[in-house]
Amino acid sequence: MDYENVIQLTSQAMLLCLLVSLPVVLVAAGVGLLVSFVQAITSLQDATIGQAAKLIAVTVTLLLAAPWGAAAVFEFAQSVFKTAVA
Repeated sequence: MDYENVIQLTSQAMLLCLLVSLPVVLVAAGVGLLVSFVQAITSLQDATIGQAAKLIAVTVTLLLAAPWGAAAVFEFAQSVFKTAVA
């Protein structure tokens, strides 16, 4: 394995990390924004409402996205091992 392959695999690994974490980050940001908007409209100042909503949304997102993320990471690991052996 030469230097260019290592750079390419590192770049692919960073992109894969971004893609696998993106659904959770987007859901957490969206729910946080929505809850903050509702709290601003209703003048609620309780922080636990936002945290509980984000916790539930992120947990559901993790449960739904985990098979896809695990498959993507597993496929990448297989390609890395095939490249390292070849």
